[in-house]
Amino acid sequence: MAYNVPVTMADKQKSYYKYFVQEMAAPDPALLEKIKQGPCDNQYAHRIEDRNDLFKPGYLNDGKSEFGYWLLENGTAMIANKTFFPGATGEMFDWWFAWHPIDRLRYGIWDHDDHYDVYLDDPIKARDITKSMRERHWGSVHHVWEDIGMGNGLLTISFKRPRELGYDESLVDTEHCNALVCANCCTVGNSDMPDIPVVMTHFLRPVEGGSELRSRFWFGYQILDGQPVKMIPDGTAIPEFVPVCLLQHNVKEFANLAAILPSVYAEEKDNW
Repeated sequence: MAYNVPVTMADKQKSYYKYFVQEMAAPDPALLEKIKQGPCDNQYAHRIEDRNDLFKPGYLNDGKSEFGYWLLENGTAMIANKTFFPGATGEMFDWWFAWHPIDRLRYGIWDHDDHYDVYLDDPIKARDITKSMRERHWGSVHHVWEDIGMGNGLLTISFKRPRELGYDESLVDTEHCNALVCANCCTVGNSDMPDIPVVMTHFLRPVEGGSELRSRFWFGYQILDGQPVKMIPDGTAIPEFVPVCLLQHNVKEFANLAAILPSVYAEEKDNW
């Protein structure tokens, strides 16, 4: 079987290489089909100003805010995705974000079609045993090379402590939430496309049989001093293909991570 992401002879000797060569878990075709139906009704958009609504029980707007993409009135855009992680815990999810960026193959086992490379500004911090898994990725910067359907591109992900992005940390590690990974991001542009600022949130909560991940990406924003700031000029708009491509990619990559995370964690949690 051929893979888009290249590997080295040294990669093939690593204990987790087997996850790279195994067939990826298939994304839910119903979700991919729903994306093709076009943008969702903006009255059901989960606005960045209401991001703490993720802590509310149940689903927002009877589930109408939990999946899809929205092209918002001010030129910004957003996507939402929901993924069941069987057998997964918040500890596993936090560990993943500390562990995987240390080695490009670890990023590759997440999606061997599209995840080409990742490197950290401060890899020593990720291995610092005096810090919790959360503290190891809080404040870290991931430089990612991946293909989300727009060709190989660069993405900078500046992970933040949740309270820095205006989240109520008192509700983490409760029945409402067992992990919260969030960041200010930037997709690096090229001669045809400007840089696009994005706020990313992966909100995990315990459910029967594992955990449920609710992801949000707000395009055109950064959160500065705890407040959302629109970063794109008035009169401009995020092109529709950008949220469409990222949502398709997000469905694919998290379907696979949900399938492999418990076993990767059990086998590799002490392998730093």
